[in-house]
Amino acid sequence: MVTTGAAAATPEASKVDVVHRMLRREIEHGELAPGTPLSELSLVERTGASRTPVREALRRLAGEGLVDLVPRQGARVSRVSLQSVRDLFDFRALVEPAAVRQATEAVAGDPELRRAFAEMRGEFVRIERRAPSPARSREFYDLADRFDWAVIGATRNEHLRRTIAELRPHTTRLRNLSHVDPGRVDVSVAEHLVICDALLRGDADEAAARTAEHLALSVATIFGNLASGPGDALDL
Repeated sequence: MVTTGAAAATPEASKVDVVHRMLRREIEHGELAPGTPLSELSLVERTGASRTPVREALRRLAGEGLVDLVPRQGARVSRVSLQSVRDLFDFRALVEPAAVRQATEAVAGDPELRRAFAEMRGEFVRIERRAPSPARSREFYDLADRFDWAVIGATRNEHLRRTIAELRPHTTRLRNLSHVDPGRVDVSVAEHLVICDALLRGDADEAAARTAEHLALSVATIFGNLASGPGDALDL
């Protein structure tokens, strides 16, 4: 039997995907700190993949802005600058309120979608009532991530969906790098509830405005936490 080129490429391509997902998760969660060297040889030993898929996974991560490929030095986890933080949030402020506006309009005409957002609102309320703890913070950020992906999924514009989805790794990474103040969780839960309420009652203008406000407060917190934390992650 003749093997097609696409079929022959599948095992190698799947290894690229596995290495890419593993490294992206570790970078997002801060397990691989900014500036960490990424030796191809050590990654081959750690993942069991050959050099070719490891190299391709690193190229993908470089294309996503999570890895720097330095000539004659190899790959390193990219560092963070305060300007890059500002640029990211300025861009999010342009696109995410528009996405929430479209999601609000979608929820108004889709009972199943409305039920999904109503259930998440209930989860935000339950988290709001719990005492502060690391477990509560983790649960909130997992829920906030689900909420963001639900908004992305409800956005009718394909280009807008893709653009916001591509920003998610950077958003997650900044949250973990900034050593989030537990007190910020209370504020952020309240902000998400306000957005949920506006979305569920069909007030697209309010949902978009409260999303923009949430982003402005979030970047202020991240700036403060990054600037006061260890400097190894930053290019100031």
